[in-house]
Amino acid sequence: MVENIRMEYNISIQRCWKLVLLHKVVFYYRAKGRSDELLRMRMNEIAAVRVRYGFWRIHILLRLEGFLYNHKRMYGLL
Repeated sequence: MVENIRMEYNISIQRCWKLVLLHKVVFYYRAKGRSDELLRMRMNEIAAVRVRYGFWRIHILLRLEGFLYNHKRMYGLL
């Protein structure tokens, strides 16, 4: 949106930010991709070996192994 306004009216990026009430950090932010394949593989291994274990037991085992991720992130990988 900022780029379109900038090109159409030939104004600076800073002026475009002020026009659309956008902070410069939002404009320049680039998301970092994360690879969860190792975590997902380990979760599947534990679930295959320990069939009766639920999510919370698997989560605790993974934390003991060094996977210090939020429980919501781990639950989302199921």
